[in-house]
Amino acid sequence: MALLWGLLVLSWSCLQGPCSVFSPVSAMEPLGWGACGKGRSPSLTSGPNQEQVSPLTLLKLGNQVQPGAQNHTLQRLQQVLHAGSGPCLPHLLSRLCQDLGPGAFRLAARMYLQKGFPIKEDFLEQSEQLFGAKPVSLTGKQEDDLANINQWVKEATEGKIQEFLSGLPEDTVLLLLNAIHFQGFWRNKFDPSLTQRDSFHLDEQFTVPVEMMQARTYPLRWFLLEQPEIQVAHFPFKNNMSFVVLVPTHFEWNVSQVLANLSWDTLHPPLVWERPTKVRLPKLYLKHQMDLVATLSQLGLQELFQAPDLRGISEQSLVVSGVQHQSTLELSEVGVEAAAATSIAMSRMSLSSFSVNRPFLFFIFEDTTGLPLFVGSVRNPNPSAPRELKEQQDSPGNKDFLQSLKGFPRGDKLFGPDLKLVPPMEEDYPQFGSPK
Repeated sequence: MALLWGLLVLSWSCLQGPCSVFSPVSAMEPLGWGACGKGRSPSLTSGPNQEQVSPLTLLKLGNQVQPGAQNHTLQRLQQVLHAGSGPCLPHLLSRLCQDLGPGAFRLAARMYLQKGFPIKEDFLEQSEQLFGAKPVSLTGKQEDDLANINQWVKEATEGKIQEFLSGLPEDTVLLLLNAIHFQGFWRNKFDPSLTQRDSFHLDEQFTVPVEMMQARTYPLRWFLLEQPEIQVAHFPFKNNMSFVVLVPTHFEWNVSQVLANLSWDTLHPPLVWERPTKVRLPKLYLKHQMDLVATLSQLGLQELFQAPDLRGISEQSLVVSGVQHQSTLELSEVGVEAAAATSIAMSRMSLSSFSVNRPFLFFIFEDTTGLPLFVGSVRNPNPSAPRELKEQQDSPGNKDFLQSLKGFPRGDKLFGPDLKLVPPMEEDYPQFGSPK
């Protein structure tokens, strides 16, 4: 299954409206793109092999805390969550679950409380009413509490996450858990008989073997951005969802800069239609866990970890002691099963070919609302395999290869400080047909 989990732990350190509205597209950049870009390696070819995060999970966690926040803490949460005119998040999530169906999109939430800790009834009622987070008492015995928490996680993820927590912070009095599960089926499936072993280029020198899915005439909506040169492709799911992939033409590129210049309009330009394209996309299984305290602090929420005003939860002093995030992703011929997204890299030998064979970024969007479910990066889809030294002529980044691109047209529509759209060439595409 494709599952993405967010964990927020609030500890007692002896130290408003129930339904806030927000802009999902605006909130995506700081919470989602920031988590993958801020404070991390500027090069996509260095750092962790894979990273994925759900902006939606972080938004949901923030909204769960917001009814208990007051004064300056509430203001900071509203600023980071981009609270303003727009749909109420719980209502939006409820509608999304109904539209996509229980098999495609699922939410789960739970609240664990220290026995006897004075939590305000309003906060408990809002948490259960808006997010379905039913309160469960902690026993005070860490071994038993961990077993109970991990068992709930295991059941909620249908056994895909066996052990979410290995320990709890000292003085834990409140534990908020929420999970988002997404299972996407390609609108156009890949033929399993065409899947074969191929090379994924880690950098200019090394490759790793992968199982590469293939289609000869896949209906794909894609285009080219400039400065830096990046190919963007939209793989449609059923139920109005899209898997969006960004693949660089060079191995060394600044991820933070790219993310900072991206916007909804950049990734969804008008007048770009599906075209039959020769596609290669690797099968993937990704698993990633990360601590988001430093990232959220950089985004302006450091007050939560120092001296927040959470008197809407309890008159006792509370401080957020940890934010853990775990996700898994599986990409196959049928579609994506995960809570983070997938792979795509490109071989730019011609505009009618899109090959995922190098490091890339990815997103999963709900197309109607623009809601970002997942964002992530893949540097090495097969980290357990030994690296193989490649021949110079096999490199998709060699000089002859890049020299052949100079004749391609360049667009002049500016989407950001450094990103431009390059329109595809009509004559490079065959007549539309079903993928094979």
